This record gives sequence, structure tokens and C-alpha cells, in this order.
Amino acid sequence: MPSLGGDSQFLNSEAMKMKTIVREHPLKDIILEFDESKEQPDFEKEALSIYYEAHDELYALKKRLDVLASGLFRANDSIADLYMEGLTLEQSLDIVEDALGLSDGNDIPEITAEITIDVTALFKDIEQHNQSFQQLYELIEDLTQRYNFEMELMDPADEYQEDWPIHRRYFEMFDKVFPRYEELSVNIVSVDDDQQAFLEAYQEISETYMSNLDFAEEVFESYRMLYEFVEPMYERTSKAIEAMAQKMKGKE
Repeated sequence: MPSLGGDSQFLNSEAMKMKTIVREHPLKDIILEFDESKEQPDFEKEALSIYYEAHDELYALKKRLDVLASGLFRANDSIADLYMEGLTLEQSLDIVEDALGLSDGNDIPEITAEITIDVTALFKDIEQHNQSFQQLYELIEDLTQRYNFEMELMDPADEYQEDWPIHRRYFEMFDKVFPRYEELSVNIVSVDDDQQAFLEAYQEISETYMSNLDFAEEVFESYRMLYEFVEPMYERTSKAIEAMAQKMKGKE
């Protein structure tokens, strides 16, 4: 009797005294048939152990990709929001700088009506914008680490993992087993069918893997552009706050 471990369901099969064993797994159920009249050889046990481990590895990759994707979407939305808010804040800052004598006025649009700006509120809004940007920075740092971890899985220096997000050994464990099918207790047709289902799951997750990494690069580039936009605005705001303080002191 093969030892699978974990919670399994047993379904009787009349043909060739085979027994179908369903090993439940969050990636996909593993459904194999075994001839109970045969002793399970060690090389079969080893191959199946690697096969079960492959499911664990692929499911772990799927969960990591889900976390990465969720963070990337949050970062992407935050970048868009902060950029739009920054445009509005910068327009008001331009006017305040002009009033404080900190600009040459070239960037100020022609104003035909009186505009009133609550300078204190503006500075506070920019401070809150900066705090939100710092939170985004922390998220980007976390995403960068996750991205680097996934990228390192494909190691050009490793001939067995040059372009595979999970190790190639998880696709080769039956290569030396199938030629000895007469010694096996597991039915090789059931192995082939189940492995095809595994490869389909791998293909789907592999495509998600590549699309997530491409999306990550887009998000990181958008973040870089946002940084180049908002950092000068924060520096200008610091100078405007200092100039405002000096101006108020001169009125005392």
C-alpha cells in the first residue's frame, strides 16, 4: 500500500485491482491510481515525493504572485492619485511663491480674477501629500524586495533554472521512472493525466508570473517619474514656509 500522508479520499476501481487515491491540494487535487498488489519501490516513492513537493512549490509561487499583484495595483492607484493631487497643489504653490517673491512669474498663468489661497491650509495639504508619498515609498520598497526575489528565481548562471520560476527538477522526476513502468505500483496513465493538469496550472501561473514582473517594472517607472515631480515641490514648499515665516516676522 503506498503511503501518501495527509488527508486523502479513497475511491475503488474494479479494473486490475487498482485503487484511485485523491490527495487534496489547494493548487489542484492529485489523482493517481495504484495497484495494491505491488510493493511500492523506493525510486517511485522518491519521484512521487518530488511531485507532491512540486505542487507545494507552485502553490507557494501563486500565493506570492497574488500578494505582489495586490500591492502593485495599490501602488499604481496611489501613484495616479498623488500625481493628480500634486498637479493641483503645485498650481497653488506657484501663486504663493510669486506672492512671496520666490519666482520670476513665468510659470504663473494670466489671472483675470481675484484668487484667494489659504496659505496655511496649502502647506498642510502638501505636508499630508508628502506623508502619503512616504507611505507609498514604503510600499514600493516592499514590492521591490518581492520583485527581486522572484527575478532571482531565474538565474542565468544556473543551467537548470535559467528561465523557470520553479526548479526544473519538478518537471523531470518521472523521466527515469516511466521506463521501469512494470515495477511501478502507480499507474503511469494516471500519472501522465495528472501531470498534464499540473502543467496546465503551471502554464497559467507562469504567464501570471511574467505579466506581474512586467507590470512591476511599469509601476516602478511610474513611481520614479512621480518622485522626480514631487520632490522639487516639497523642497519649494520648505523654502516658501521659511519665506512666509520671515515675512510674518518682519510685520511684528
